Amino acid sequence: MSGTFIYVGTTAIKPGKLEEARKNLAEVVDFVETNEPRMIAFHAFLDEEGSKLTIVQVHPDSASMEFHMQVNAKHFATAFDFLEAAVSEQYYGAISDALATELAKWDDPAVAVTRMPVHEGGFTRTNVR
Repeated sequence: MSGTFIYVGTTAIKPGKLEEARKNLAEVVDFVETNEPRMIAFHAFLDEEGSKLTIVQVHPDSASMEFHMQVNAKHFATAFDFLEAAVSEQYYGAISDALATELAKWDDPAVAVTRMPVHEGGFTRTNVR
């Protein structure tokens, strides 16, 4: 499977854990930038209250997302020290069988999940300011 794959996930931050979340995010951003050369974009956003975190990832394909999940397993293992629960997850683009299997391990019936596997068109600009 090929084609752009985008992940958008929102998670609640535990009360009183915002600074810990920020510290961890800085480490994760640095780790991803250094160790995942295929990642097109990786962004973390907080709401104004600092109670929710949204991660936006743009990958060239689902294999890049599979790699991301493998190399970040250590970070995922400790993330819920400061994160409360997933709020929503959105997947855009075709998902390989291997990625579908990996994502199924994280399924939670209480989390709103949107899957949009059919890419009808679009483009990506790089190095544009």
